[in-house]
Amino acid sequence: MSMKRRNFIRSSLHAALGGAGLFSAMGSLNLARAAVGSGQGFPDYKALVCVFLYGGMDGFNAVIPYTQAGYTAYQAARPSIAIPRASLANTTLNTTATSGDGFQYALHPSMTGLRSLFNQGHAAIVANVGTLVRPTTQTDTWNAMNGTAAFDLPPQLYSHADQAAYWQSSPPTNQPLTGWGGRIADRVAHANTGAAPFLTSMNGLDAFLRATDVNGYVMTANSASEISFPYDPTGPGAASVFAALHQDGAQANMLERTYARAMNHSRATASLINDALDAAPDFGAFFPGAGFSLDAQLRTVARLVHAANNPGSSGYTGLKRQVFFVNLGGFDTHSDQMAVHGSAPSDGGLFDVLSRALSGFYAALESAGLASSVTSFTASDFGRTLTSNDSGTDHGWGGHHFVVGGAVQGGQFYGNGAGLAADTHFGVVMPSLVNPTTPYGVPSPNRNDPGDGYGRLIPTTSVDHYGATLARWFGLTDSEIDLVFPNLANFSTRYLGFLG
Repeated sequence: MSMKRRNFIRSSLHAALGGAGLFSAMGSLNLARAAVGSGQGFPDYKALVCVFLYGGMDGFNAVIPYTQAGYTAYQAARPSIAIPRASLANTTLNTTATSGDGFQYALHPSMTGLRSLFNQGHAAIVANVGTLVRPTTQTDTWNAMNGTAAFDLPPQLYSHADQAAYWQSSPPTNQPLTGWGGRIADRVAHANTGAAPFLTSMNGLDAFLRATDVNGYVMTANSASEISFPYDPTGPGAASVFAALHQDGAQANMLERTYARAMNHSRATASLINDALDAAPDFGAFFPGAGFSLDAQLRTVARLVHAANNPGSSGYTGLKRQVFFVNLGGFDTHSDQMAVHGSAPSDGGLFDVLSRALSGFYAALESAGLASSVTSFTASDFGRTLTSNDSGTDHGWGGHHFVVGGAVQGGQFYGNGAGLAADTHFGVVMPSLVNPTTPYGVPSPNRNDPGDGYGRLIPTTSVDHYGATLARWFGLTDSEIDLVFPNLANFSTRYLGFLG
């Protein structure tokens, strides 16, 4: 990939070092990757794929009550942006048993691919999940927001930057220094040998990838960036001069030597990744929307997964555990939400892109016999308000998310209950839409009415429960999971059950 020198240097440093790894490496002047974690490795292969939806995904228009009583409450709560019930006939979900309220649900009309995966048992819905430090009730929130009593809330609720970082880090304090994807990678580093990176982003360096010991690797949606010389690299030109300048150990200054090693590491890693991609199946037929970034990112992930599982290939990496981060933006729908989300499959709306890319990703892995080895899951800054903001929604808190994979105990809803069972109003998995502000809703800090929170729902499932369930399937022990998710100790239960 051709790029300007400054952009190449920046990308190469990110690729070679990554997030927290950059600071630890430059602090110690040591580019070695530490192998931490317990055990002797894993006999099988597994990958986690975080699909982060930037802007705040509206789960309430993604997962919609279809039973008439539930639909009536949904329509009353957001009349200007309610999806017509007649449009939901092709995306109804087969189950009513696990929603907790007895209602049948449907997905957004664009989500036919995700609906098929759910009904086939390969996708699950995690209800009303969000950032929490500990079990939180309406009274707790009201007291904290008004200074009546101290209570731990996540910082800067409804702020995109703060809540995206908190979702991706779920820190033991309000300082997200590392991400839980990075902390999981730290615990499984011992399982991987060789030079191939196993903590990888397809689109930018985000908090999720920040680790203590493992260096996150950042690449583009289609390949790893490699330097492009302005003239023949086989002649006595840029390539030979570049190689001489970066010869390992040849620099007098310690910082220069560190930079040279970083640059050489970046070039070698890029070559390794691109060789792996070149040897992997194309998988293009499973991603007809290749012009969309999410399709391209997940297609590349599928090819890297294949490279780790094909010993006969020249691009074989032999990795046993991989953590990937992909993302899709545009979900901050204060207006024109219906148009932005789309209304039907193949219309290019965000829900169409998400459903098509996730279902194509599953199909690509299934074709290679790897669907049960990979679990993908959605995440977002926060949910949206249940109430509408004319043609859109405002920043909320809790929201619904999808988990997809062959190991997923699919076709079901999951949520709390777990950790909040003492609060009897949280006795169902799906939150009530009949009276969402009492007792589910956030109280408004600006009005003397604890039930007027504009339809912002307090999460009944924590990010810690969500991530811990994924981490246990990935092979972490209970004690390791406690290190990754320290706030999990604040809840009475640990896991949600959507993975065996």
